[in-house]
Amino acid sequence: MVVYAPIGVAAQVSSNLPALVAAGRQRVQVARWVGEMAVTFGRRELERRLTQVSHTPVLEPVVALPLAVVATHEPSAPPFDGYPQLAAAQVVQLLGRLPHAELVMVRDYETAHRQRRTVLAKLQQLLGE
Repeated sequence: MVVYAPIGVAAQVSSNLPALVAAGRQRVQVARWVGEMAVTFGRRELERRLTQVSHTPVLEPVVALPLAVVATHEPSAPPFDGYPQLAAAQVVQLLGRLPHAELVMVRDYETAHRQRRTVLAKLQQLLGE
């Protein structure tokens, strides 16, 4: 046991290491993207609220402005870096965390390019279409 256990562990690690590294990289990439989306959405929301507070008199109702990113987004560009490398199951897991504007961007890209039924079905469910 003292001799063969370390040899077995070393053999397992050397054979599984490339797969573990690839899976770790993909998870880090997805986590980074989720963080970037959270910061981007939070910044836009903060700017929108600060603009409304500074320009809106107290007695007037607040009107929600459409996000500029939706109007200027091109369906030919991926919604975020690394999106084309994600599997449909990974995209579906992330969709529930995205704000409406990013969901529209993902839907436009999927419709124009990959047309994955699982992703489009989840988007249709989340967007209420």
